[in-house]
Amino acid sequence: MKREKYILFILVVWSILILPFAGMAFWATNETSENKELAAFPKFDTENLLEQKYLHELGVYFEDHFAFRPYLVTANAFVHSHLLKSSTTNQVIPGTDDWLYFHGTLSDYQGKNLFTERENFAILHNLHLIQQYVQAQGSQFFLMIPPNKNTLYDENMPYYLKKGEDSNLKRLTKRFQEEGIADVGLYERFAKEPDTLYFKRDSHWTAKGARLGYELLMEKTGLPFASYAHTPYTMEPVHEGDLDKMLYPKAVQKEADAVYEKEPTFTYVNAVENNMAEWIETENTNKTGSILMYRDSFGESLIPFVADAFGKGYFTRLVPYNLLQVEQYQPDIVVIEKVERNLDDFITDIPIVEPPQTENIQTAKEAVCAEVSAEKAGSFLKITGELAQANIQPDTEIYVAITDLQTNTTKTYETFYTTSQHRDAGGYQLYIRGSSLPSTGTIRCDVLAVDKEYARIIAKTEMTF
Repeated sequence: MKREKYILFILVVWSILILPFAGMAFWATNETSENKELAAFPKFDTENLLEQKYLHELGVYFEDHFAFRPYLVTANAFVHSHLLKSSTTNQVIPGTDDWLYFHGTLSDYQGKNLFTERENFAILHNLHLIQQYVQAQGSQFFLMIPPNKNTLYDENMPYYLKKGEDSNLKRLTKRFQEEGIADVGLYERFAKEPDTLYFKRDSHWTAKGARLGYELLMEKTGLPFASYAHTPYTMEPVHEGDLDKMLYPKAVQKEADAVYEKEPTFTYVNAVENNMAEWIETENTNKTGSILMYRDSFGESLIPFVADAFGKGYFTRLVPYNLLQVEQYQPDIVVIEKVERNLDDFITDIPIVEPPQTENIQTAKEAVCAEVSAEKAGSFLKITGELAQANIQPDTEIYVAITDLQTNTTKTYETFYTTSQHRDAGGYQLYIRGSSLPSTGTIRCDVLAVDKEYARIIAKTEMTF
């Protein structure tokens, strides 16, 4: 009898171990709530087997697709977070009192990887160019930066993760005010709000947070708007947190969120499944005015409030921003909504628009020390390059001069500034409309670096169209 118990025990353990693999024939995992793309089945190549690391790739495929994966992942995560006080995914930080935080905000929270002087200069410069362009088209421009959750609510962060004294958001918020960037000021206002405006098990704001963001925006525009401050609402368990889905895919706890009694009157012009669609167009026959919003996932709950306040609404998640839409739709209001953790997007995702021309610059000397590249991008000429840190100052300005070699006429453009792994380097990028270039012949492209003391040519090339 004792021997039979041992055999039964071995069979049970063996069945449990083999089930995730054998079960793939019938219950393979082909969908995930995690923020990742599932591995594809590796291609077998007998001639290059070792170099392709086929067995490793096969193991990665199994890790993503084994049977009952969501249930087993949930059980494992529960044990780690509740008993071992750790996380099974590098995307989620379990806090106290069942709070979850997005790991991608940790460097901001701890004040690490602060922007260099050059990066701060570049972000402010790029936002100035965007704001100037929007205003030149006759629209108002506003910037909305929702803070990271642990920027506002850090009391439930793990004790061993210490909050830094400084952050990129703190530094830039001050600079926005000093340099005239039309920031709505979410950080300062949200920090004073006694109510909790973010979900415990999600990285985003609640309906109350989105409502307050909407009202702060509308106050800045100076336009009349409907306030929800005294609108009745009920708290209903309707929200499933993104962090909750990542950590416990089969044990998500629905959180209560405010459901306002006021029914919106706008309608969707295009067919959309939900407010995470890449392009959303709305209409409200009861209202006037129009708004174009470049937004991220925080816009999902913001859209219903904003769309209800305007006759026409245009909302896009596509990057880089296509600022030509400002010319196309001629909105009264243009908004960029960008969460704190992605502030570096302003120096990595350069908007599609031709920057302004400036007066031609007299160069004191020529010191070619960098390369410039140009390629056709749709109806634009895209020009990019980078100056080594040794050849620029933190506030060095970069321009591109295009000379028509047939007529010897020159147009000089401002550029958007970019960053790379060399964070103090002077990257630059710009789009020039095809209609702004000579229709025939050869042009010379000179890249100019302008410091307080002098201007110099630091890169040049010739190209024929």
